[in-house]
Amino acid sequence: MKKYTRYLFFFSLIMSLTSLAIKEKGYNEIYPFASWKLFTVPSGGEASGERYKLYGINHGDTIRILNTPVKSYEANDEEFIVNTYGGKIDHNEDKKGNMKKLLIFAKDTRPEFQEYLLYKETYSPREIGEKKMKIDKKIITRL
Repeated sequence: MKKYTRYLFFFSLIMSLTSLAIKEKGYNEIYPFASWKLFTVPSGGEASGERYKLYGINHGDTIRILNTPVKSYEANDEEFIVNTYGGKIDHNEDKKGNMKKLLIFAKDTRPEFQEYLLYKETYSPREIGEKKMKIDKKIITRL
């Protein structure tokens, strides 16, 4: 592998510069390693992304629940759990059972809300890092 490192370096440099020139003309990049999004936003090359988010209802106000660490879960675990059960509920896989599990999870992590809403958010990963990012929201269910 050491033998090819020099060639890989120059290949990467040339392809990155070529991609930069092509992108400056308004076309899509041809070499994925040219973009910082490869490391910071792995889905940066996709046209659209989707995720499921919980919103809490407290005295008539609807508030988006942020993924912050709580004593029983890490923030990344929360994101994974909501996405997993949200996808199953959205695709009608044991909908009642998964809604019950997600409600138990929501009450455990965010007990301050009286009710919970599950939303599906669709966005363009290419807009991440821009000043304004368009997110389309679709309500899936009330828990």
